[in-house]
Parts: sequence; structure tokens; C-alpha cells
Amino acid sequence: MIPINKPTIVRKDLEQVLNCLITERIEEGELAHEFEKKLCALIGKRHGIAVNSFTSALHLTLLGLRIKKGDEIFIPAYSDISILNALHYIKASPILIDVEMDSYNMDFKKVKKKITPKTKAIILSHNFGIPADIDKFLELEIPVIEDCSYALGAEYHSENTNEKKYVGNFGLVSLFSFDTDGIITTGNGGMILTDSKELVQTIKGLKFNPRMFHEEYHLAFDYRMADISAALGLNQLKLLNKFIERRRELAFFYDNKFMKSKYKIYREITNRKNVYGKYTLLIESNIMRVIDFCRRNRMIVQRPIAFSVHRAFPDPDQYTNAEHLYRKLIQVPIYPALKKKEIETIAHNLLKVL
Repeated sequence: MIPINKPTIVRKDLEQVLNCLITERIEEGELAHEFEKKLCALIGKRHGIAVNSFTSALHLTLLGLRIKKGDEIFIPAYSDISILNALHYIKASPILIDVEMDSYNMDFKKVKKKITPKTKAIILSHNFGIPADIDKFLELEIPVIEDCSYALGAEYHSENTNEKKYVGNFGLVSLFSFDTDGIITTGNGGMILTDSKELVQTIKGLKFNPRMFHEEYHLAFDYRMADISAALGLNQLKLLNKFIERRRELAFFYDNKFMKSKYKIYREITNRKNVYGKYTLLIESNIMRVIDFCRRNRMIVQRPIAFSVHRAFPDPDQYTNAEHLYRKLIQVPIYPALKKKEIETIAHNLLKVL
């Protein structure tokens, strides 16, 4: 069976993790802090906070921004349920914004119509590794939280500054995920990056630290990243460019196979570099028929977002594009360890099911 994703673990990863185990200091410590510094240097942010998941990163960020009950946060209608979970932790009000069909990211034109005095932040996802049109959102002067879960290493050429930078460099805060299906992995984990010294100090105060002494009790969340996870992340980060190059190579192969078929492929946008955290195809036929056919032929394809947030609300059909993508967009396997025979099998079966 060809899986939908698989982490690429090399010998050096194993050595780094083993070295950490040998020291017997596997809790959060020097390696986690080194991982924070390395990612900051790569993305171009001053401060980093390593945590145990993307959801934890978002939860701490919302608390750090002092988002409270009833505050309105814009989120993409077509996005992962983990975003909604973090908002519900603090009883903030999610305002769903439908997505564009060319980038699968939040539609700026629909954002402007929904701004109110209660609007406190925008969670701007770079869905599947495709950069959102960041410039437009920054002009609103509403705090932007970049969701870079599947977009580590993706690039955006800003027309405002005429500079090409990695996504995660632009918002007040940027969040990363290192889950097993990410561009790189720590097994499970996340990171918060920001230039705001005040915000990072607030967040560090909210993150449980057993070494920090307090005269009085205060609420804190045990969202630490263990050094054993950071050890893996540090070596994976060294391989980032190779991983991205391989993903783009695989995407180019798929594009050539599917561009003349009935599948609709993603067309790269001029000022944005997609890292293909997920490779997607828009289909015309019944999505479950395609998924079942592929499973019978020993390969996994699936919805790229298993349960989109818009379906947790009444009348999901009002989010026209999100609902269409939920019904018609599939994700096919793409990861550096895919072999030539496997990608040919994948393409052959997907063309056959048409």
C-alpha cells in the first residue's frame, strides 16, 4: 500500500536523536532553544518559542494577544479543525471567510466586507504550501497570524517591499507545525515566531516552565517541546532545501501527467513559490468513488482537509468555494521518499479511474 504521506528519516536523524538519549537530558532544554534560534534565522524573525503542537502554538498566541470571549477572528472557511479548536479554548468568535479557487487561500475581497470593531486578528493559512496574497492583508492593519503548517520554505515576493521572503516573515506572528506529514518533522511539534519582544515575554509566561520560580500561582500550559524532538527537528531543518526540491520535482511529474486530463491541477502564481506540502487535484467525478478505487489498487488518496471548519457550522453551502473543494479536491501522495515506480503507479491509477 502506498501511503498518503511518510516522514523522510535519514541516518543522521537517528544519530542526533540517539546522542540526545545518551545525554539523558531529553526534556526541553538546549536543543529546543537551538531549534528556535535556527528557525528564527531561516525565516527572519527575532524570537521563537518551541511547543508540542500547532494547536498549542495557536492557543498560546491567542492568549498572548489577549484575545477574549466574543472577539472576532477571521479564519479560512476551508481549513483544518485544529484552528477552530484553539479558538474554542478561549471562546473567541470565528468569522469564516470563503477561499479563492486559484490559491485555495482566504479571499481578501470577502474579508473587507466583514470587518467590525470586534475584529482582532486574521489567521492567514498558506494552504498546502501555497502562499496567500499577504500584501493585501497587511494593508488592513489588523494583526496577521500566519499559519505556515504546510508551507515551511514557501516564498512570497512582496510588491510592497519588492523583496522575496519566506512565508512566516510577514505577519505579527507566524506558526509552524512539525507533525509527521509536514515538510519536516519532530514527530509532533510546533513553533511560534514573532518580532515582538512584549508578545514573546507574555507567551513565555503562559507556557509552563518547571525551572521558573513564582511567588504566587498563575495559570500556565505544559506545551513544552522535548529535546529529543528538537534533536530530530534540527537535523531535518538541514535537509529542508533537499526536501522542497524533491517535492517540487514530484509535483512537476504529476503536473505533466495530469495537465491534459479531466483533473484540474494547481497553476503556480507568479510571485509565490509553492513547496507542495500537499499535492491536490480537483476532480469532476464522485470523490468517494476515486478514493475507494485507489484503495482497492493499494494506494491512498484522500481529502486534503478531512473535516473542514465550515462544515462545523449551519448552512455550509454558503461558503461556496470551501464546500466545492471539500466535495471535489483530493490529495495524492507526495513526499521525498516516493520511488519512481510508485509515482508512476499513482498517476496510472488516477488516470485509469477517469
